[in-house]
Amino acid sequence: MNKEDYYLRLLLNIQKGCTSFSDLRTVDGIVYDSFKDACYALGLLQDDREFIDAISEVETWHSATFLRRFFVVLLTSNNMSRPDFVWQKTWNFLSDDVLYEQRRLLQMEDLIMSEVLIKDIALAKIEDLLQSNGRSLKEYCGMPYPSENLVSSLEDRIIMEELNFDVNALANELGGYLERITNEQKFAYDQIIGAVSGNMGGLFFLYGQGGCGKTFLWSTISCSIRSKGGIVLNVASSGIAALLLPNGRTAHSRFKISLAINEDSLCSIKQGSPLARLISKAKLIIWDETPMISKYCYEALDKCLRDILRCSDSYNAYLPFGGKVVVLGGDFR
Repeated sequence: MNKEDYYLRLLLNIQKGCTSFSDLRTVDGIVYDSFKDACYALGLLQDDREFIDAISEVETWHSATFLRRFFVVLLTSNNMSRPDFVWQKTWNFLSDDVLYEQRRLLQMEDLIMSEVLIKDIALAKIEDLLQSNGRSLKEYCGMPYPSENLVSSLEDRIIMEELNFDVNALANELGGYLERITNEQKFAYDQIIGAVSGNMGGLFFLYGQGGCGKTFLWSTISCSIRSKGGIVLNVASSGIAALLLPNGRTAHSRFKISLAINEDSLCSIKQGSPLARLISKAKLIIWDETPMISKYCYEALDKCLRDILRCSDSYNAYLPFGGKVVVLGGDFR
């Protein structure tokens, strides 16, 4: 369906005495560029005014950094019908600290920056926040995008977050974990680390009731792989369980799993995106509290990983989870 046709029909029911398309797009003497804009001017559509007012109000007591995070929350929750319109009306609040920050970084108190450059830097900061959540400004129709030279340094931000560990400190921490590990935990640890080291792939399930040491084992395995510069993706089915994991996230957040899940659902991960590259580089995926959610979530991830990893090796398309080592854990009771 052509959306402009829909807006045209709205105007035909409201505007009177029009003899041309330009007359239909004219509101209070202003000729708008599209039928959609004319509908907004007439108040026929939600104009996101409440979001503009909210940002303007919060600006009086919060920093621009907080406002950018607030704007990203509005973007990722898809609350705004016209995010570009909200940006145009509030960009000066969202970029209020850019000039000060650049003066401090460059040690030039008299630095002058153009409005275009200030907007560009603010958009780059917003893009940085979005990419840390696996999203991008390119996904939002009409939103401007910062220049490529500002974005190029952000592309692998999501990967750097999973590599930002002190490997020496982790090696020392691993020694403490291994001194306290039980025989049963050591058996599981050896099996999983062996599969990762041998690049063999594999699907493991660790079953145990609450308090038996599953989280301790996740920390030990993560510490072992990260101390060698590898990437481990720790996820859980619930937010509370995710907080107990080192660098943990909910599975829905990390793998972009739909909340309305069914047998045909797929993870919203685009081939070649920063998140897809992160998954490709990961040595291991640990998923805790797995019995809590639908089997379709795992099937969606399985299809997604096969699709992402088949580019590096077509044989991966036939392996469970694309040949990635995946460890599931939980208590069916």
